[in-house]
Amino acid sequence: MPITTPVSPRVFKAIEKSDIHTLACCREEDIRAILPCLVRMSLIAPLDHSEECIAGRKVILRILSGIEVVNSLVALLSIDFPALEADVKKEQQLRQKLGGGNQSESVLVQNLANGLALEFECSDPTRRLRLLLSELLLVMAQIREPRQDFYHKASELFDNPCYLEEVSDVLCIALAELPALLPPAEVAEALLHVTNGPVLISRMVANQPDCFREVVTGLVMNGDKQDEDVPGGMLRLQAVRTLCQMNPSQALNVRTLCVEQCRMPGLAIYLTLDAGKANAGGMGGNSLCGGEGGDVVSYVTGLLLSPNQPQRSWFAQFVKSGQRRKYDQPASALVALRTDLSERLRNFLLFNSNDTLPDSQVIHATALLRLYCALKSLANLKFSEDTEIMYLLQLVTCRPPPSAAGVRFVSTGLCMLIACPSLISSQDNERRASEWIKWLVKEEAYFAGASGVSSSFGAMLLLMAIHFHVQQLSAIIELVSAALGMKVITRASSLGRIKYIFTHDVFTEQVVTAHAVKVPVTTGLNANIPGFLPVHCVYHQLKSRMFTKHKVPIKDWIYNQICASSTPLHPVMPQLIEVYVNSIILSSNKGGMSDHFNEPISEEEIMAVFSQSIFTEKNSGKSHEKHQNPGQRRGALRGSQLRRFAVRGKAALTPPTTSTSKTSHLSSQTSSSTTGSNTPVASIMTSQLLLLYYLLLYEDVRLTNSHQLLASSRRVLSYSPHLFAQLPIRYLLSHAQKEQRLYAGLYSPLVKLLVSHYPQLCLVEDWLYQTPSANSRLGILPPPLPLDPQTVTRAMEDAAHNPGQVLVLLDRLLRMPPYQLWPLAGPLVSSVKCLLKPGIPRRVLDTYKQVWMRLNSLFPRRLWAMTVEGLLPAEIHGRVRRALSEDDIILDPLYVLRCDDEVYRCAPLLHLVIYMLQVYLLSSRTFLSQQMQNRPAAAITHNLGTNTSTGTATSPQTIEEEREKLRGALVLTQESAAVQILLEACLMKEREKDGAGALILQEVRSIVCSYIHQAFLKDTTLAKLVHFQGYPGELLGPVVRGVPSMHIAIGLNWIPELLQLPDLEKQLFAIELTSHLALQNAMPSTLSISRLGINTLATLLSVLSKNKRLKIIKESLPSLVAIGRAFPALTDDLLHLMVMYGRVAAAQSGLLAAPAPKSIAFQDEEKPLVDGVEKMDYEEGPPVDVFRSVPQEDSLYAQVITTFKMLVKESTMSHNLY
Repeated sequence: MPITTPVSPRVFKAIEKSDIHTLACCREEDIRAILPCLVRMSLIAPLDHSEECIAGRKVILRILSGIEVVNSLVALLSIDFPALEADVKKEQQLRQKLGGGNQSESVLVQNLANGLALEFECSDPTRRLRLLLSELLLVMAQIREPRQDFYHKASELFDNPCYLEEVSDVLCIALAELPALLPPAEVAEALLHVTNGPVLISRMVANQPDCFREVVTGLVMNGDKQDEDVPGGMLRLQAVRTLCQMNPSQALNVRTLCVEQCRMPGLAIYLTLDAGKANAGGMGGNSLCGGEGGDVVSYVTGLLLSPNQPQRSWFAQFVKSGQRRKYDQPASALVALRTDLSERLRNFLLFNSNDTLPDSQVIHATALLRLYCALKSLANLKFSEDTEIMYLLQLVTCRPPPSAAGVRFVSTGLCMLIACPSLISSQDNERRASEWIKWLVKEEAYFAGASGVSSSFGAMLLLMAIHFHVQQLSAIIELVSAALGMKVITRASSLGRIKYIFTHDVFTEQVVTAHAVKVPVTTGLNANIPGFLPVHCVYHQLKSRMFTKHKVPIKDWIYNQICASSTPLHPVMPQLIEVYVNSIILSSNKGGMSDHFNEPISEEEIMAVFSQSIFTEKNSGKSHEKHQNPGQRRGALRGSQLRRFAVRGKAALTPPTTSTSKTSHLSSQTSSSTTGSNTPVASIMTSQLLLLYYLLLYEDVRLTNSHQLLASSRRVLSYSPHLFAQLPIRYLLSHAQKEQRLYAGLYSPLVKLLVSHYPQLCLVEDWLYQTPSANSRLGILPPPLPLDPQTVTRAMEDAAHNPGQVLVLLDRLLRMPPYQLWPLAGPLVSSVKCLLKPGIPRRVLDTYKQVWMRLNSLFPRRLWAMTVEGLLPAEIHGRVRRALSEDDIILDPLYVLRCDDEVYRCAPLLHLVIYMLQVYLLSSRTFLSQQMQNRPAAAITHNLGTNTSTGTATSPQTIEEEREKLRGALVLTQESAAVQILLEACLMKEREKDGAGALILQEVRSIVCSYIHQAFLKDTTLAKLVHFQGYPGELLGPVVRGVPSMHIAIGLNWIPELLQLPDLEKQLFAIELTSHLALQNAMPSTLSISRLGINTLATLLSVLSKNKRLKIIKESLPSLVAIGRAFPALTDDLLHLMVMYGRVAAAQSGLLAAPAPKSIAFQDEEKPLVDGVEKMDYEEGPPVDVFRSVPQEDSLYAQVITTFKMLVKESTMSHNLY
């Protein structure tokens, strides 16, 4: 009897779980396939002798008792299997030796008189086993041989359906009794090459359920990448599918194995469809919308959108190959998949009335549309016109309910019309799509209000219309790709119909611009809001200049959106501000005369946002307020009035208003205020950062394009410096730095603009500054002082007599946040000269410096001006000077150094002074550059007109070059003057030769040298200019040793230029500088310069007059000793020069009327030799003039001889030879 019924899942599960009672309830034809297993179970002696096991054996015997074929199975199990096993091993060895080509020789079967089928039918059980094993081993040997095509074994035994039952029984018993020789996976692979192989494999696995995983894994692993493209792939697919139908619980695991190995995609689809049908059948046959009929939609979508590139390519290739199959070939898995999906589409439309989609089906319909988009874009699936296109367009143009899911469905439908333009290839379909889009425009506001989502499909409609109008079809494709979450591949030429619908039927260009302004801004706009928002539409319209083209004002909308922004910052906001600024200043064409421009944000609107306290977002809640004393609470409330102190000239304290106290405890995420123009502010910090970026970018674009603006004779708004002076730029920047994750797209361009326009706010030491910790022990000292301006002023004035009080006060101030500390900045800075009195402890000064640096993080520009004003003397030449403004100090940064002289002996305050000098020099440099940009050379040329003397016009380029030279000269003059003033402050006074004064002088010199080092590195021309100007020789040693960058004097080789100057003082200064550099940097280049200096002295000695020669000899002697100590190789040149010195000195002494006796001229000459060259160092004071009682010529002769001895000692007798 042929095999007609497969093994049912119920029987397989029962035999797998050894559920005998379930098997007893099955029919005989159901258990026929597993009779070999049941017979073996009844004959083998059990290991378990429990009553349950005995009862189970009785049930098995009762099942088998009425079946006739059991007797033949018992006979098969009664043969001599050890002898058979030995022959099977010999057969395998023979096949391994001969291969599959020789079919006549066999160990198992000999003297085969009749055909194989007839011999099998007439033989006893033992011979039947031998015949089957011989044929099976032959097939296994043949498939091991390399072949190009799929091999199919024609066999009478396997081809005839009449013998399949007996063959199946013999095969199962052979595998059970010879497990070591016949692995199930290899046998299954061999059975694929014979007729009825899948059925035999399922029977084999049914009798050995434990080998299911092994067999399936082997079949899948040996499968092809595309199983339907090869002949054997379909047989393999059928075999594995039959096994999974027999054991459905493992079907999804097999499907996962196919995906992991990227093999047999058709099998994966069939298994998915079978699982869906099984689920639908278990639920009463209701497979309406894919969610209830299995996971077909989600599974295929996941394959197409998998993050694994090989898996995506593998499945996309399966879809492409399935479409290339011819009609005469068997139906593929792709056809079954498309049929199932079409059925799902039809089921959606059957339950819809009046093109309305029920709420319960919206999510499943959206998923199905997204799947079709993925099949079209990623696998290039071509839709059938009769079914798929009709059903898809009907589903897309359905009207969903106003919910979040409905908005998502509409957005997906819009994207599908772009991704699949073939849906509207006919006029009827085009008309239907146009009517649906018009309905969307009409119902968009209702959807947005009823659904409660902030990103409706209206923004996507508007954005698509904008892109269509400006011919940015690639941007539309990118928009659709981002909305669908996949890469959409659509040719721009195929979007003609949908473009016509958008640009002519629904949205004209003027309608688009007018509608965009009326769209409400997104409240609380941040990066966490998904989808396409009104801000995207406005951004692209601004970028394409549609607002200016149709004269539609957009300034108010942008201002409101800035005020409605929150954190984390939406990435499109910085881009929106950039295109908005460009639309205000830059022209869209070269002429620019006929262009219209957007209106800039007014200063009043900007100050309406900045007038609100940024510190209402930085509180710690009401619980913190409860633990504050009344004085602290009042101080916290004063922080909200910070803008009053930022305005120039308003240093007085102002009591807080009631409205401020009400809003002083709002968090950063929920703070909502209202500006002066009744515009709500969602996040004060975010809005202020965006407006700061707008202001800086506006000024940058305006200054950069000043020439174009002048050429077009167009005036634009220039924001006043007074506005920038009121902004807490440093505090906003530090907050953005700490919260870069919240301002990811804004922080970098903001820093770039600040470095260009306000470099004084971007110093390296400010970035590296860390807030110091206050002294915990001082914080508990009694008595608690009230923190008000009067107390601070009194404590500062009494600092010399009661330093402990001011120290406790400063420590308390150090604990306060900067915004609470700022109201006390006025009295702190105005009384700073009280700290210059003698007797002030160093700890007080250091703590005051820390408090000042804390204030510097808030309103630094205001603080700098107040500090300079506080350090300047009240009277100049007996007259009361006027108060300085910040503009005055920027114009003349040297005001900073005109402070009290005691500042130059107070290291902490000197550090602050040099810091302010550095920032004001940067401010002055930037101010001069901006002034040149504000008034280009072309404007000056226009005002000057024609030169009356020559009759020619002055070239703008010439004027620009001249102005740049003058600006550079002015900047260099200011910086060199500052260096000279600081160097002069380092001169030693009489009281500073030893003791505490010497230590203070050393610290002051260290601070000054650190600044000079940075200045020289920044501008090497400054170093050259300072040394060409010259400074006291006694400072050469400290400067060379304290300024590491002094080596540039050697590297840039400008000392030879200094030696060539016709000024003897500059030449002697160069020689002394060379000697110190030689000791500090003994390099080959220094050696060359030293040799040049020696030669220069020898030359000067022969050409100068008497007095100048004597001056050269006297002042260059210490330098020669230092050069000899640094470079012993120059000893010969130095000795030659010393001989010349001696001859000149002797000759001049001989010309005297009465030369001094040698005993007088050389008196005490040994004294300098005892102390050595250190006695001649300028830091030890000038050397004692032992020759004052004799004429200069005689004493100079003695000094030459003494120096000669010292030179010999230092250069040749020293242990530190190079």
